[in-house]
Amino acid sequence: MAVGSTLGAPKATLVIKATGALEKVYSCEAGVDVFGTLVLHHWDRRSGIPLAAAPGNFIIHTYHQEHIFALSNQLAVREDIFMLNGEPKGNDHHDVDPPGAYYTVELQNNGTETLDIATYASIRLRGNLGAGTRTAYDGGRHAFVAHNEKSPSLVRIAACSMRPSSYEVTLDSAKTSAAQFPGELSKTTLDSSDDPIGIFHLSHRLRQGERASFYFVLTFSVDGEAAARKAFADLPTAEDALKRTREHYKAVLDRAVVITPDPEVNRGVLWAKANMLRSQSLTSQGWCFVNDPTHSNNSVARDTSWFALGADYVKPHFAKESLLWYADHLEPNGMVVEYFDIRNGKSEDYGLNINDDTPLLIMALWHHYSITGDREFLEYVYPKAERAARYILSQRNGKGLVWCTADATADRGIVGWRNVIEGYRLSGATTEVNSECYGALRTMSIMAQEMSEHEKAGTFADEADALRAAINEHLLDKKRNLYYLNLDLDGTPRTDVTCDLVFPVMFRIAEHDVAANIIARLSIPEFWTDAGLHTVPRNDINYGPTHGYGLLGGVWAGPTFWFAFAAAAFNPEFMAYALSVSFKHYSQDPRRNNTVPGQFSEWLHGETLTNQGMMLSPWFAPKYLWAAVEGAAGLDISVNPPTLEPRPANAWDWMGVHNLTLRGKSVSWFVVRIQGLHLYANHPFPSVDPEQQYETDITDDVRVSGDNAIRMGLQRADRTVIFIGNTCDRTITTSLSVQSRHLRGHYLLRSYNTLRREWIEERGFDAQRLQQGLPLQVNQRGFCILELHAESQ
Repeated sequence: MAVGSTLGAPKATLVIKATGALEKVYSCEAGVDVFGTLVLHHWDRRSGIPLAAAPGNFIIHTYHQEHIFALSNQLAVREDIFMLNGEPKGNDHHDVDPPGAYYTVELQNNGTETLDIATYASIRLRGNLGAGTRTAYDGGRHAFVAHNEKSPSLVRIAACSMRPSSYEVTLDSAKTSAAQFPGELSKTTLDSSDDPIGIFHLSHRLRQGERASFYFVLTFSVDGEAAARKAFADLPTAEDALKRTREHYKAVLDRAVVITPDPEVNRGVLWAKANMLRSQSLTSQGWCFVNDPTHSNNSVARDTSWFALGADYVKPHFAKESLLWYADHLEPNGMVVEYFDIRNGKSEDYGLNINDDTPLLIMALWHHYSITGDREFLEYVYPKAERAARYILSQRNGKGLVWCTADATADRGIVGWRNVIEGYRLSGATTEVNSECYGALRTMSIMAQEMSEHEKAGTFADEADALRAAINEHLLDKKRNLYYLNLDLDGTPRTDVTCDLVFPVMFRIAEHDVAANIIARLSIPEFWTDAGLHTVPRNDINYGPTHGYGLLGGVWAGPTFWFAFAAAAFNPEFMAYALSVSFKHYSQDPRRNNTVPGQFSEWLHGETLTNQGMMLSPWFAPKYLWAAVEGAAGLDISVNPPTLEPRPANAWDWMGVHNLTLRGKSVSWFVVRIQGLHLYANHPFPSVDPEQQYETDITDDVRVSGDNAIRMGLQRADRTVIFIGNTCDRTITTSLSVQSRHLRGHYLLRSYNTLRREWIEERGFDAQRLQQGLPLQVNQRGFCILELHAESQ
């Protein structure tokens, strides 16, 4: 790999090197690296020669990363690195685990001779805190304790699970990987130094087949040594920490499960949830995330709003609190700030009179209520959202368009998501921001209706309609049936064709024929790569593969997911393609592409498709989940109450969603092609035929064998339906079993299998056969449905 995983927890984030060593540990509260590299080296103790590592394997899990390799003396090594990240406790979810970066090691002698191994575990103790690092050794805890003279309250502890043979704090970096074993260490530390390296020396004698296990743990506190020692004392063992972290991840990954015939999309949704969990931080400002983990201290309102559209499905408490910060810190005029520093709450608005943050926050606030049904939240944020909406209305020009007056460049001259392009200005009336403002005003009308403020609801609905009319009058290039990028400050229309064309489709500005034309334009080969959508088509005069941080020709994942959402109703094939190839690229040749399998990176070179930006981009993963649930799977929360209209690609005979919490209820649904689409659900969506409405989800009681079979189960008093899907490109045989205590006796069995494409009925079917296991064949990407109807006695 080019680099290893980025693994985060509420108080800290670690990064792993391409070699498998730990690169650093970062504190979100301090905004610095608190530890540098932790790396292990092994020698044969008797001869003193270094033990070279053979090429091994990295196993990338959602919550940890393993490295398995062998040394030249047939010593097998398994290393595992993870951040402790258990389920937060308390009503506000603020009772979280202390920061804990774990590095576990298991050695096994696979040879025939007894091995004497000497190991150095070396760690840079200063992080990036600069000179003046004071160190001490705590023999009772087998730990180095460090702090810096300029930051005395930021105390770090690096500990070993076993008593080392010797230890030392040194400035001699060559000692850590010497060509001859340096021997016993001095058992001394340094009072004050610029770049101290703490070394644990461990010794093991292993007979044939014997194993040895140990681990290192890194922790810290921003509140002084006593707090750091308490944090260390509160840390579980590595085994318990990994179990606690695994249970937390499993609980999150089991929510809002999306199933399709495409395994890349299924994996993409799963890993999107893992990426989101890795990015969530808790500081004095509450729950939040930064736009560049381990490099930035800024939480951006735009990104937070988009993040919430995914987090509402898996971590609603995080979405709520992260949104509330912005709602509680509106500027006096009602505008939303651009970002704040998560360490101290200091905010910035770049001097703009309007931004995209303001409409996006309004829509995100409603989204949270629509998914959770949290009435107290709605009543609290409603007046704040109204202030923001009225501010939007105050920023219209004489043509009725929302108008940005900025005449600078980059972040002080670009209103919208592409605000980092140097020497570039995008202000006046942009189609992006005007589309979002229409969406916000329409949302405000629905919000007012829900609050029984019907007059205000009508007013905001009228204002939304007026803005939509103005957009279609002044921002639509009627010759091309495409929208302008913007009307510039002097009123000149800019006809640049970019991925921003997706906004009037996403927010339902465009009439159907115009929307279809836009999706067709964005689907041309010049816009597309094997990794997603170009921001500017490859044959455009403005195209450059790296221009403007890829915003003028590179490939950004975010617009690819926007396109997937918008295209679902017009070109579901391209929707499926966008979701599939964009995620698949992360795991294809990661060394060449500078990516980490399963990790959503930032932007790609427009020609080579190598990652040019951050290794983990926090705001892309939630967009992927949102596009899958609300685009492909068809959940529409823009209306009240939410509706459902799945949009599977033509090549998909089925898709579904399992265990999505909607207003306090676990909701599941699946759709299949049987001479048209047939929708089954355990929620009374208007689009679900009463014959296919069920009450409970029994998926957890359904078992199938093999990695390629996917299952779901729904039940009501008189009927049960079992779904089995095949994600493989060949026919599979799977064993189906159902352990539901509510499934007893004999039934009328109606089954449909895409192998035969016909319904088959069997009376007197004994449900006990399902408990014992029923063999089924399912063709490539196909499905099988079993409907069990209660027979009259």
